[in-house]
Amino acid sequence: MNINFSRYDTLTTLLAGTTAALTIVISQPAIAKTPQEVANIAGPLTVQVNSSLGDGSGVIIAKNGKTYTVLTVNHVVEKADIKYTVRTSKGKNYQATSVTRLQTAETDPDLAVVKFESSEDYPVATIADSDQAVIGTQIFVYGYPATGGLFGAEREPELSPGLVTSRPRNRPEGYTLRYQAVTWSGMSGGPVFDSEGRVVGLHGQGEFGFAQTSSGEVAPIKTGFNAAVPINTFIAKLVAAGMNKSELKVDNTPATIGPVSTANPQDAQAYYFRGLSRLDQDNPSDAIDDFNKALTFKPNYTPELYFNIGNARTLIASFETTRAPSAIQAYTRAIAANPGFADAYYNRALAYLDNQDKPKAIADFQKAAELYKQGGRTSAYQDALNRIKQLQ
Repeated sequence: MNINFSRYDTLTTLLAGTTAALTIVISQPAIAKTPQEVANIAGPLTVQVNSSLGDGSGVIIAKNGKTYTVLTVNHVVEKADIKYTVRTSKGKNYQATSVTRLQTAETDPDLAVVKFESSEDYPVATIADSDQAVIGTQIFVYGYPATGGLFGAEREPELSPGLVTSRPRNRPEGYTLRYQAVTWSGMSGGPVFDSEGRVVGLHGQGEFGFAQTSSGEVAPIKTGFNAAVPINTFIAKLVAAGMNKSELKVDNTPATIGPVSTANPQDAQAYYFRGLSRLDQDNPSDAIDDFNKALTFKPNYTPELYFNIGNARTLIASFETTRAPSAIQAYTRAIAANPGFADAYYNRALAYLDNQDKPKAIADFQKAAELYKQGGRTSAYQDALNRIKQLQ
């Protein structure tokens, strides 16, 4: 079963506790940068990449005289007949002088290089070895969300902490660095930093996963998994980008803080993370076992735990016919714990639909749409409205 996971925007409890979880499960003493220190590094390096078609993000990776090179994802700048502008942390707008698209076929990584000229002084990102971003590694996604009705120059930067959940060998468009973090539209092309504030990837995938329903159809579900193109993938494409490694600022020394261990969980957080990692690696049965063990340590751990139990049951039911009731029960518990959990309503609506309960499905899509609108999640709001229209 091929499952292409992505993201959802409500994992606040786990993310807020990420630093504490790391200090609990990491065996060696370590001093890493604080989230604020990473944000201080990320701010001047990260830019907006804007056009009439939409907004994205990018990161400055090189400077030659007055010419700056920005790395972003191709889908932010994929239209050749559109003008693109780069807006820096100083609030300055610059016309892109060139765009080099590294994705010339569907099998190529989703990467592009944009250049602009400025007499202003901007720092250049330090690049690390993305192969060191193994499962359990702390990462930070930084970018400019286009949410809450804010677009273009109105967007404000956001730092989102997370943990690497899997490193698949192959995924479409090169998205082989996967993690759990809160991300938003507009952050595509933004840098993914390690705990030292070095770039290890380019964020670009989010929103939907897909699973087979009991009727044999493929349906989207909301999940908590994001993906980036690892920076090493870009390094391998330097010739195509018209660059050489000497133009980059590279630091491949190991990070001072090690990954969260999943070998021998000892508390609710450790079991929960191992369950997330197993779920992201298409192992929903073992993921449910870990989620249940987390509950033995801490009943009613988080709404997200029940949400992910629902997702795991949904995936298991791709092979069975008992999906809807068990998944509905899990999503209902997530909603009871967090009545504003928009993605739980969305996924429960899909489960109701798979159970041939159209009225309840419509009601949940309507509630999800209401919450998406309140949260400024425009694309998710429109998707929920489209589903309601299809059912009525």
